[in-house]
Amino acid sequence: MKLPEFAVKRPNTVLMIFLGLFLFGTISLSKLGIDMLPEIEPPAISIIVPYPGASASDVESDVTKYLEDQLSAVNNLDKLNSISKDNLSVVTCQFEWGTNLDVASNDVRDKIDLAKADIEEHAPDAKEPILFKFSSASAPIMVVSVTATESWKNLYRIVDKQIADPLKRIKGVGAIMIYGGLRRQINVEFDRERLAAFHLSPDVIIRTLAGENLDMPAGNIKMGRTNYILRLRGRFVSSKEVGSIIVGQNRGRPIYLRDVAYVEDGFEEQKMKGWANGKDAVILIIQKQSGANTVAVCNAIRQRLYDLKKELPHDLEITSPMDSSEFILNSVYNLARTLLISGILVVLVTILFLRRIRASLIVILTIPFSLIIAFIFLYIKGYTINLISLMSISIAIGMVVDNAIVVLENITRHVEEGEERPTEASVFGASEVGLAISASTLTTVVVFAPLIFVTGLAGIIFNQLGTIVAITLGGSLFTALTLTPMLTSKWLKPVEEQKIGPLYRKSERAFKAIEVFYERLLAGALMHRKKILLVLIIVFAGSFLLLRFMGTDLFPDVDTGELDIRASLNESARLEESEKVAMKLQELYKDIVPEKRDYYTFIGESEMGIGVVLGMEEGPNIAESGAKLIDKEKRKRSAKEVAAVLREEVRKIPGIERMTV
Repeated sequence: MKLPEFAVKRPNTVLMIFLGLFLFGTISLSKLGIDMLPEIEPPAISIIVPYPGASASDVESDVTKYLEDQLSAVNNLDKLNSISKDNLSVVTCQFEWGTNLDVASNDVRDKIDLAKADIEEHAPDAKEPILFKFSSASAPIMVVSVTATESWKNLYRIVDKQIADPLKRIKGVGAIMIYGGLRRQINVEFDRERLAAFHLSPDVIIRTLAGENLDMPAGNIKMGRTNYILRLRGRFVSSKEVGSIIVGQNRGRPIYLRDVAYVEDGFEEQKMKGWANGKDAVILIIQKQSGANTVAVCNAIRQRLYDLKKELPHDLEITSPMDSSEFILNSVYNLARTLLISGILVVLVTILFLRRIRASLIVILTIPFSLIIAFIFLYIKGYTINLISLMSISIAIGMVVDNAIVVLENITRHVEEGEERPTEASVFGASEVGLAISASTLTTVVVFAPLIFVTGLAGIIFNQLGTIVAITLGGSLFTALTLTPMLTSKWLKPVEEQKIGPLYRKSERAFKAIEVFYERLLAGALMHRKKILLVLIIVFAGSFLLLRFMGTDLFPDVDTGELDIRASLNESARLEESEKVAMKLQELYKDIVPEKRDYYTFIGESEMGIGVVLGMEEGPNIAESGAKLIDKEKRKRSAKEVAAVLREEVRKIPGIERMTV
């Protein structure tokens, strides 16, 4: 039994099938995440080895060299890159596209184990190597800045404990890097003259402090039915406790630390600083977990920050200079609106040319059911609603009605010729063109099918395009051979029952005139075949000459409303020099960027060097800055134009050796 015959004879079954697809598709659509692009996981693994106190040359010779020697023999390795800088070694293994990173990770761990012996021998203070697999999910999705006035001294602790910790518990949030703020530290400054007078050395005092600053287990006591665990608490809580530690004796009298040193409850020397909107700030750079939805995570972060504000000191001001979800939502909604307009235009054109409400409705119904099948596929494959998937649907939406129109027109012809009733005409008419529309659909599918087999970065991006278009067209073919004949058997009327209105008659005359004009045009073309063919060849060949004037790029330039500045000073530059550059950058935002909404700047380096792995430059000689502009409709200049002006001004700042804007 052919599909059209099955559909016409069992209409209730077909109706249940499509209602089931509609229900499943609606649920799938509601569960799909929203993102800018498909998740991209470059086949790269980075190895981070912190080496506190070591210079870049020591890191290179004592750590990086031994890692490179071993990792160069890893299977499927394409490139091996390394960065050796003060206190940190980063080695990145870039594999061939298609490499299984789970298997590659095991190979890398084995090679690291072989390098550990040499590293421990030459760099005993180096920390344990950390493996980091990069993906597009690891890129920062949000930057949050926190400023304060009265609470500035405690701001880092507040941000770390009362803001960052709750944010880390949000589903989908990965790492949070914190820049800026003052970190509490008890500072001990020795008095050299007093040390000499009491015959004490700093080494002895340091060992004494290390031995005193301990919590130690002291066994247990069993009393009755209860077992009490004892623990001696010895960790320092205040500077007063530190100053009261006995570090020696003089003529039988104890020497306290406060007698030979100044003990202060102060702060660590700042290795990183941050500013937001011209004020000292703590900057949080937030990443999401792999597979998490960017928009959902950003929404959850904003909601959590709103709730946390009620519990924080009143002088804290929290802003978000960078939020990836804003541009994603704007881009997706714009494309979705375009998709909706395309669908409406397809519906209007269908009604205009078919000129029958019922016949038009039959064709129009193929659009949502074909797209629903695409949404089900997206959900099953774990894809998201992104620019590529929506673009694929936009391409397919104009083609999904073709098969239904061909089937409908052939069924209508059988009915109008009076040979069969609508039921028989639906079976014969659909079966008659079934093979033809199947072949037509397949010829379109094979155009997009090669995209499914493309490898590398282009394959990750365009695999969805080819697959979704093929699935959608396949769904439209199935709908045309089942739903369309089933509906025509119920909704089309025999010729004697059909009523033709005046609007149909007038439009028929207009279409006849178009048909006559096209017939004359075609006849003229057939009479001048060689000339027409020559003109087409010239136009076709001439179009290739235009390629030399066209640029190439992976993605087109888009106005995200975000600016990013990175300035590098000399490698030997101190943090204070980078701070001067940071101040200049903030002045530039104030003076020449009236379109700014929020802006931020930070200098220094993150803990464990995670920023380096994410493609950020870090160090005391690096200054990074970013800004969020107001909505595109409210400003005269594009983000690219603003960046061009900033670029010229940043070049004038003394001390900068390299910069990107």
